[in-house]
Amino acid sequence: MSATAGHAGPEQTAPAVDVGEARALTPAEIAWVVLLPCAIAMVAAIVLLGPPLGHLLVRPSSDALWPPTWWEARGSPEPVEYGRYALAVLAPAVLAAAILATVRRAPALRPGTIRALVLAGQSLVLAVVVVAVLAQHGAILVDQPPRENQPQREIFGVAALAAAALLLTAALLALRQRAVVAWCAGLARETSRRRAVGLAIAVVIAAIWLLQTITTDRLSEDLGQFNWTMNDAFAVLNGRTPLVDYHIIYGKLIPYPTALALAVFGETGLVYTLTLAVMSVLALVAVYAIFRRVVRSSLLALGLFVPFVAASDVQHTMTISAMWPMRYGGAYLVAWLTARRIDRRAERHGWVLFLVGGVVAINALEFGLGAVVASIAALLCARPPRSRQAALRLARDVVGGILGAVALVSLVTLLHAGTLPQLDNLLQWQRIFGNLGWFSLPIPTASLHLVVYATFVAAIGTAVVRIARAADDVLLTSMLVWSGTFGLIAGSYYTGRSEDLKLLCMLSAWAFALALLTVVCVRALAARSWRSPTLAELLVLFGFAAAVCSIAWVPLPHSQFARITRAMPDPVYRADATSFLGRRTRTGEKVIVLLPEGYRIAHALGLDNVAPYGFPNAIVTVSQMRELIATAHREQIRRIFLPRPGVQLAHEGQTAQEQLEALLASGYRATAEWAGFLELTAR
Repeated sequence: MSATAGHAGPEQTAPAVDVGEARALTPAEIAWVVLLPCAIAMVAAIVLLGPPLGHLLVRPSSDALWPPTWWEARGSPEPVEYGRYALAVLAPAVLAAAILATVRRAPALRPGTIRALVLAGQSLVLAVVVVAVLAQHGAILVDQPPRENQPQREIFGVAALAAAALLLTAALLALRQRAVVAWCAGLARETSRRRAVGLAIAVVIAAIWLLQTITTDRLSEDLGQFNWTMNDAFAVLNGRTPLVDYHIIYGKLIPYPTALALAVFGETGLVYTLTLAVMSVLALVAVYAIFRRVVRSSLLALGLFVPFVAASDVQHTMTISAMWPMRYGGAYLVAWLTARRIDRRAERHGWVLFLVGGVVAINALEFGLGAVVASIAALLCARPPRSRQAALRLARDVVGGILGAVALVSLVTLLHAGTLPQLDNLLQWQRIFGNLGWFSLPIPTASLHLVVYATFVAAIGTAVVRIARAADDVLLTSMLVWSGTFGLIAGSYYTGRSEDLKLLCMLSAWAFALALLTVVCVRALAARSWRSPTLAELLVLFGFAAAVCSIAWVPLPHSQFARITRAMPDPVYRADATSFLGRRTRTGEKVIVLLPEGYRIAHALGLDNVAPYGFPNAIVTVSQMRELIATAHREQIRRIFLPRPGVQLAHEGQTAQEQLEALLASGYRATAEWAGFLELTAR
């Protein structure tokens, strides 16, 4: 394997012969030297400029969370946090500019001075990692703001970290043996047979991990988020249209293919979860395909892929359908299209990449937008426009593709609803989470999020060093830029509600960047016969070893099959709700059902449910309550069904007393109640 320099490459150390004479710094050494002053400058900017920038970005809203005393409507705006994070996202650009500006006139320093400055930069990163890990384990900064009874999750426990250290030590010692290196080189050789086998193994691995996401109707009754997302698919089957008359929190467009699958293969939880699992498997295989292109070896790609999948599923976050495939699925598809375009040096049909990216961004804004911006950055790194025509061609592809995505979504919406989508509906939940601070939590002073952030910055910094060195492997450089840019923009998902569960959900983006950094470190160490690893290289490889240890989270196939096939009683909640609504309605009647799985129940009974929201606890603002009442009056709804206040149905169904009172004041009266279900009838 060829040697490369970058984040942890060989060029950051002094020459083998230290003659004591001044010499020009290499690009990698420059990166470490400018890191400390850039970090100081950006921390000062974040502290001083973050508050005014945040108040500029997050404007006060005329809307408000409501009812103010309801737990489901808690939160307060955090503009300062968003402003500071926006500056943190810009920090890698400042670092990149400093590196490139200094490279043009590289200063000459004595080797001893260079070693000291490089060590200072690496020590800063080590200090950040140590503080983050200790804080995440509660060893320091124990007086951080309360987390609203959120349990602290030990993301990488002491045992896992110790195992990672032992694994890394053993690997470094073993790879100093020529026989081991020769054996690994033999495994790395690519053949058509190994390529086919590698792809098959990747598919099997992805399928095994996604078995845990498959469930049945008898198993799903108390799965809250599952009931939210599946209800969205049934809303489409029931005639509602996302971005028009039905407001979806998670994937805005995913309900279309899932509704199609339900209509074709059966309206069951098994069909729904199988559909999502297939989408997630395809997304994971796309990542494997990226790794294979980068390392040019199917078996080496599997060595990166398995730890990536394992780290993506720490504490089984792949079971969260709002993340897999709704957020990550489309993003990794865009990453694969970008890598394929760069690797093939294709110039034609560039708009197709951004057509897909635009659709992905409409479906899940933070992750989709991150993927689109990351792809632009990666293409610019791979082939910087050398002329005005080249720049215009790239701009045409970007704008044309995104406009094509808007046109495609508009056409589907027009065919389904007879009207165009409303941009205001696309941004509704971003305003509720951002401007109103729904369920907001402050970012802790220190935790594992600092390690995740540092990894994204390292990926971009490594790519910049490789650009300065004119490194041959353009694909690796570009995908490093992609991974860092995507991770930083998608990280806004964690900024608003900075709880450990959302941090766990960011580990997939972190593992993707970490795997690419590992390729850089392995190639650099291989060029030095696996001797004298630098501090930075050890940090990267230790992180990768921790990802390897995450394989312990693998869902064992036999246990998953036992879970899926075990005997369970018929769902009680759905039967009760169907019975109650069936007795109180007639087929074809137009109603509003605000119960868990309300759209599924209405669809089964042949009712026309026109609720703009799936649950009462998705109605958390004054404007949303007004829209619900306006919909009821406009559609001349005679019956509204919702949970009785004080009752929680199927894990997620709750109604605030103030919501009931608002409906009663708008012209409805309570006419029937049974098993926690409440019927309101127009006066």
